[in-house]
Order: sequence, then structure tokens, then C-alpha cells
Amino acid sequence: MNGTGVSAVSAYTAHREWATRPADERYDSVAALHAAACARRNRIEERTIETREFRTEAVAADALVLHETSGRSAALTHWSFEQLATIAGAPPKYLRSLPAPIASSAINHGLQRQRRQEQLLLADHAAPWTVHAITSSRYARVHHDELAARVLDLMAAHPAWHLPLGYKDGVFGAERVPSGAYLGDRDMFLFLVDGNRDLDDPTDNSHAGLFRGFILRNSDVGAAALTLDVFLFRVVCGNHIIWGFQHVAGFRRRHVGASIHEAWTSSLEDVRAALDADTTRERSVLLGATTRELGATREAVIDAAVRRIDLSQKQAGEAYDLAERYETNPRSVWGYVQGLTRLSQRTSWQDGRFTLDRAASRLLTTVN
Repeated sequence: MNGTGVSAVSAYTAHREWATRPADERYDSVAALHAAACARRNRIEERTIETREFRTEAVAADALVLHETSGRSAALTHWSFEQLATIAGAPPKYLRSLPAPIASSAINHGLQRQRRQEQLLLADHAAPWTVHAITSSRYARVHHDELAARVLDLMAAHPAWHLPLGYKDGVFGAERVPSGAYLGDRDMFLFLVDGNRDLDDPTDNSHAGLFRGFILRNSDVGAAALTLDVFLFRVVCGNHIIWGFQHVAGFRRRHVGASIHEAWTSSLEDVRAALDADTTRERSVLLGATTRELGATREAVIDAAVRRIDLSQKQAGEAYDLAERYETNPRSVWGYVQGLTRLSQRTSWQDGRFTLDRAASRLLTTVN
């Protein structure tokens, strides 16, 4: 699968979205999200503007608007304010602590000091007129509706792909509804699973099987790269923690340069082919991981983990102990990877969980 960069997707990625998204960014189907994305695209206007053609203006003690030399004014979102402040060379967090007139003067002073530059303005012409993004002229936008349409095509060809159930509105214990489709003013996030195409995991005593899922994220305002990550999993909880998460492949593209449109089109075709394909490759990886051992003893496995995936002795030992407790063979690559995953889920800090999940994925994908 084509792409660059290290994926930041982990067993907790979908959980964070489930827990934090406001109600107006949640959709119960990909079709509903696609319709909202189409409506958004029909409302927005993208055009080039020079820095000398706009300034800010305070309209209240705590509110700024963008004022163009043409006479048109527009509200700023939280995100576009950050972008504008960055263009002016001013720290956004500090500016937010100031009264609007002072923050406006600071931004305008910064803009006057900048050399003449072209920016891409993304504005929503629904009342009130709102600027969603101010990006460089090199920014290459990929629209949410285009990506959602690709996912709908995949689902039409293979109806087994669907949104997993999650507790409604991010409330633990509420009724379970299709969840994992989110669209906000900064980004789009889709989490889908293929619950009918399971893989036999011979190390799982419950014989629940392994399934495939993917997470697609995109921002059309410069807040995130275009990423798609395919993974294997055992169970998705109602709060969208992914148990048995194992990253398989990832695609990442920054929104820079016109080549992204050709690149994401060809790369997503590769992604679709991978998602459409049978599970032969995953079975091969799983077979290799379950039959290949990292070492003949506990000490040998821990030494191999420390050497190959840069774990501390303490982490490597804790992962082995968890694998020994829950897996058939803790010395196998697969058994040890499951131990790393369990250790990640017991880790309080997000950065620590990401480091462990990435180490587990790296160990699994290099087995063959």
C-alpha cells in the first residue's frame, strides 16, 4: 500500500473519537455523513487571496471577524483563527487571552510585516459567512464527500463492511447504535469493520476469530493529513476500544502539491483492492506469527523484544507475563504481540499506549 509516515492509529483511536465528538458531528450511517459532506461542499467557496487584501476587526470584546478590502466580512472558526494568527507570526493561545481589539491589532501588525503572500481561503457562504480555513497556496484540498463516496462504493460491493455498534452519543451504558462516522468543521473520521470475514486465531481459547477493520481520516482545512489504516482485531467494545488491535497497513498523504489528487486516487484504489481481497495475506501473516518464536525461554524472548523493538526491560517483561497469562504460547510472535497489546490497554498515558501499539505492529509486520 502506498503512503508515507508512521501511523498514529492505535487500539484507542476510535475510542477517543467516540468519547469526545459532539452530537452534531455524529452520524448513524456513512450515507448520512456523505449527504452532510455534499451539503457542506455545496456551501463552501475556495479562492485565492493575498495577505494585503484582508485584516481583522474586533466586533465585540471577545470576537473577531476577517474583513476584506472588498468590504466583505466573515466570522472565524477556532481553527481558522489559529491559522490566521500563525500567518501573522503571533501565538494563538496568547492572543485568545487578550481582549479582541488588542488581539486584532497584534494580528494586523503581524500581517503588515509579512511579505506579500497568496493564501487559499475556504469560506462557508451560509449565514453567517464563516471562514473555515486559511492555508498556503500549495495546499491541495481533498474533499470529504469524495472519500465518503469511495467508502459507499466499497460497502455496496461488500455489504459486510459496516459501522460498529457503540453506546449512543458517547455515553457509556446507553443503547448501542451504529457509530464511528464523524464529520466536523475540522475533519472527517470513519471507522468500519468487516464482521463476516473472520480469520481463525489458533491461539485464542474463545475461538472468537479475528476480523478486519479500517479507519479513514481527512481534513479539508489543513488540520490533519489524509490517512487510511487497515488492521485486524478481536472485539470492538461499545466504547470503541479495539481489543486485539494489530495494524496491517497504512496510507498517509499530506495535503501539499497538486500530486496528492493523483496519489490518493491511485493509492485508494490499492487500498480498496486490499479491502476487497480475500484474507489470504492476513492468514499468512497470522500463521507465521503463531508458529515463529522470538526465543526458547522467557529471558530470550525479553532480550529479543528489547533488541528488536526498543522496549525497556521492564516493559518487555510485563508484556511477556501478560502473554503467558492469556495466550497459548507467549514465546511466539503472535502471543507476545498480544501481551504488548494488553500492556498498552493498561497504560494510563496516551503517548505510552501509542508507543506500545506501534512496537506491537512493527513486530507483527516484520515477522515474514
